[in-house]
Amino acid sequence: MYQSKLIARNCSIAIQKKMFLVDLILLGIQGYDVILGMDWLAKYRATIDCKQKMLVLVTPEGESLVYKGKHPNHTIPLISAAKAHKLVRKGCTSFLCAVEVINTPELELKNILIVREFLEVF
Repeated sequence: MYQSKLIARNCSIAIQKKMFLVDLILLGIQGYDVILGMDWLAKYRATIDCKQKMLVLVTPEGESLVYKGKHPNHTIPLISAAKAHKLVRKGCTSFLCAVEVINTPELELKNILIVREFLEVF
Protein backbone atom coordinates (compact mmCIF):
# COMPACT_ATOMS: atom_id res chain seq x y z
CA MET A 1 0.00 0.00 0.00
CA TYR A 2 1.43 3.38 -1.04
CA GLN A 3 0.77 6.48 1.02
CA SER A 4 2.48 9.83 0.87
CA LYS A 5 2.11 13.21 2.51
CA LEU A 6 4.66 14.82 0.20
CA ILE A 7 2.84 16.93 -2.40
CA ALA A 8 4.31 19.52 -4.75
CA ARG A 9 1.43 21.77 -5.80
CA ASN A 10 1.05 23.69 -9.06
CA CYS A 11 4.07 22.22 -10.81
CA SER A 12 4.45 22.96 -14.50
CA ILE A 13 4.94 20.16 -16.98
CA ALA A 14 5.55 20.66 -20.69
CA ILE A 15 3.88 18.45 -23.25
CA GLN A 16 4.81 19.38 -26.82
CA LYS A 17 6.04 22.77 -25.57
CA LYS A 18 2.65 23.55 -23.95
CA MET A 19 2.56 24.10 -20.20
CA PHE A 20 0.15 22.30 -17.89
CA LEU A 21 -0.21 22.59 -14.10
CA VAL A 22 -0.20 19.46 -11.98
CA ASP A 23 -0.03 18.57 -8.28
CA LEU A 24 2.65 15.90 -7.89
CA ILE A 25 2.48 13.36 -5.09
CA LEU A 26 5.72 11.61 -4.24
CA LEU A 27 5.19 7.84 -4.28
CA GLY A 28 7.74 5.13 -3.68
CA ILE A 29 7.01 3.38 -6.97
CA GLN A 30 10.00 2.42 -9.10
CA GLY A 31 9.79 2.80 -12.87
CA TYR A 32 7.31 5.69 -13.09
CA ASP A 33 8.27 9.32 -13.58
CA VAL A 34 4.78 10.81 -13.35
CA ILE A 35 1.30 9.33 -13.14
CA LEU A 36 -1.36 11.72 -14.43
CA GLY A 37 -4.58 10.76 -12.65
CA MET A 38 -8.23 10.95 -13.59
CA ASP A 39 -8.72 14.40 -12.04
CA TRP A 40 -5.83 15.85 -14.06
CA LEU A 41 -7.00 14.17 -17.27
CA ALA A 42 -10.54 15.48 -16.72
CA LYS A 43 -9.26 19.00 -16.02
CA TYR A 44 -7.62 19.09 -19.45
CA ARG A 45 -10.54 17.24 -21.12
CA ALA A 46 -8.39 14.29 -22.14
CA THR A 47 -9.53 11.84 -24.77
CA ILE A 48 -7.60 8.58 -24.91
CA ASP A 49 -7.64 6.34 -27.99
CA CYS A 50 -5.87 3.16 -26.91
CA LYS A 51 -5.97 1.51 -30.34
CA GLN A 52 -4.27 4.48 -32.02
CA LYS A 53 -2.05 5.09 -28.95
CA MET A 54 -3.21 8.69 -28.99
CA LEU A 55 -4.03 11.24 -26.30
CA VAL A 56 -5.82 14.51 -26.98
CA LEU A 57 -5.64 17.26 -24.36
CA VAL A 58 -7.16 20.73 -24.35
CA THR A 59 -4.58 23.32 -23.28
CA PRO A 60 -5.43 26.09 -20.81
CA GLU A 61 -5.72 28.37 -23.87
CA GLY A 62 -8.38 26.06 -25.38
CA GLU A 63 -6.13 24.56 -28.07
CA SER A 64 -6.30 20.83 -28.81
CA LEU A 65 -2.99 19.06 -28.41
CA VAL A 66 -2.53 15.59 -29.90
CA TYR A 67 0.11 13.27 -28.47
CA LYS A 68 0.77 10.02 -30.34
CA GLY A 69 2.65 7.25 -28.63
CA LYS A 70 5.29 5.39 -30.54
CA HIS A 71 4.36 2.15 -32.20
CA PRO A 72 7.11 -0.37 -31.67
CA ASN A 73 8.85 -1.11 -34.94
CA HIS A 74 9.55 -4.64 -33.81
CA THR A 75 7.36 -7.41 -32.57
CA ILE A 76 8.14 -10.54 -30.66
CA PRO A 77 8.89 -13.15 -33.31
CA LEU A 78 6.66 -16.21 -33.09
CA ILE A 79 7.11 -19.45 -34.96
CA SER A 80 5.02 -22.57 -35.16
CA ALA A 81 5.89 -25.75 -33.30
CA ALA A 82 6.50 -27.46 -36.66
CA LYS A 83 9.01 -24.79 -37.70
CA ALA A 84 10.72 -24.95 -34.30
CA HIS A 85 11.00 -28.73 -34.62
CA LYS A 86 12.51 -28.36 -38.11
CA LEU A 87 15.09 -25.81 -36.85
CA VAL A 88 16.09 -28.07 -33.94
CA ARG A 89 16.55 -31.02 -36.36
CA LYS A 90 18.88 -28.79 -38.41
CA GLY A 91 21.03 -28.26 -35.31
CA CYS A 92 19.85 -24.80 -34.23
CA THR A 93 20.32 -24.04 -30.55
CA SER A 94 17.06 -24.11 -28.64
CA PHE A 95 15.88 -23.48 -25.12
CA LEU A 96 12.76 -24.78 -23.44
CA CYS A 97 11.30 -22.83 -20.56
CA ALA A 98 8.31 -23.73 -18.44
CA VAL A 99 6.78 -21.12 -16.13
CA GLU A 100 4.35 -21.98 -13.38
CA VAL A 101 2.70 -19.48 -11.06
CA ILE A 102 1.98 -20.84 -7.63
CA ASN A 103 0.27 -19.38 -4.59
CA THR A 104 -0.85 -16.12 -6.12
CA PRO A 105 -3.19 -14.26 -3.78
CA GLU A 106 -6.52 -13.18 -5.18
CA LEU A 107 -6.21 -9.54 -6.19
CA GLU A 108 -9.14 -7.49 -4.94
CA LEU A 109 -9.85 -3.91 -5.98
CA LYS A 110 -10.48 -2.87 -2.37
CA ASN A 111 -6.83 -3.70 -1.55
CA ILE A 112 -5.38 -1.19 -4.03
CA LEU A 113 -5.07 2.20 -2.32
CA ILE A 114 -5.96 4.52 -5.20
CA VAL A 115 -8.64 2.20 -6.56
CA ARG A 116 -10.16 1.81 -3.09
CA GLU A 117 -10.77 5.55 -2.97
CA PHE A 118 -12.66 5.48 -6.26
CA LEU A 119 -14.35 2.05 -6.27
CA GLU A 120 -17.39 3.40 -8.13
CA VAL A 121 -15.14 4.23 -11.12
CA PHE A 122 -13.54 0.80 -11.24
